[in-house]
Amino acid sequence: MKFFIFHCWGGDGRSCWSGWLQEELRVSGLGSGVLSPDFPDTENPRLSEWLAAARRLVPSFEPKDEWVLVSHSLGGPTILRLLESFGPGEKAKAVILVAGFAKDLGIPQIRNFVDKEFDWDKIRDAADRFILINSDNDQFIPLDEGRRMAKMLGAKCEFLIEHGAGHINEGAGFTSYPRLLEIIKKIGQPTWKTPP
Repeated sequence: MKFFIFHCWGGDGRSCWSGWLQEELRVSGLGSGVLSPDFPDTENPRLSEWLAAARRLVPSFEPKDEWVLVSHSLGGPTILRLLESFGPGEKAKAVILVAGFAKDLGIPQIRNFVDKEFDWDKIRDAADRFILINSDNDQFIPLDEGRRMAKMLGAKCEFLIEHGAGHINEGAGFTSYPRLLEIIKKIGQPTWKTPP
């Protein structure tokens, strides 16, 4: 497996638990590569620039590479837009969206990521499986948004709730995220079941 971690608005490739996850994935030998880049102009991000940065690193997400795409917050709609752009020979093994969203949250700086409808049919076809993780007291993203996205993604999607985890970021105490690592470890096993 190969891993690509997409950070949040205002963050970088080591924000929140991303730096910790990179190290854990490398030390564990789980995959053949880990990417966690700093996306451009993180305070005033442009979707087109973030997608171009991802494509410079990975021009084609080939199924044989078994890509696992992981995101926090704004990284979520970035991954969804990336999946919309997949060509016929591209597919991700798994997509994990932590504190993800796919609607306008009323924040002008990031509206360009969600200002048009998502092509859910194309997104569903672009990955084998989706895991959404949302908190029940996230101050930015309502839990119902996670539920709505899970419904749009259908049978391929598993929706997990973190209780009292805020935005699942540094401010909520998430400089590491062992549960996420355990989920990722299960992805590579023949009988893939997400741990409780």
